[in-house]
Amino acid sequence: MKQVVFFGALIGLIFIGAASADDFPSMVGTWGGTSKAVVLGDARYYSETADKTVPRLSDASFTLELTHQEGRLFWGTLTSSRITEAWIGTFWNDGVSFQAVGARGQVVGRMTDANTMEMIYTQTGPTLITSHAIFSRQ
Repeated sequence: MKQVVFFGALIGLIFIGAASADDFPSMVGTWGGTSKAVVLGDARYYSETADKTVPRLSDASFTLELTHQEGRLFWGTLTSSRITEAWIGTFWNDGVSFQAVGARGQVVGRMTDANTMEMIYTQTGPTLITSHAIFSRQ
């Protein structure tokens, strides 16, 4: 009997930290932000320069249109003045932190409140990019 109680309590503790679908903020909507980046190589989103062999600072405005969400999973498109691409993401169990991917890079982000998210984008390969952006719900 003691083992049953012990294992029941253990299973309960395991699930206490897991978030339910209601614990994830709604991401559906239009978000806008400006990214500040360091770029080395060809950059699809950022302005080009003649010398792509030297790291350069750049910025770009983005619109993130998130059209769907099911629990922790969300998706839509990311658009700059130069390109639009698919964008998909998922929340961590804390309901605040998330990770997302686009065609070439990855995002680690967090909700700072219901209408604001902070993100760090990284891209590796022939073109290297790291950037920081604050997005606000429009």
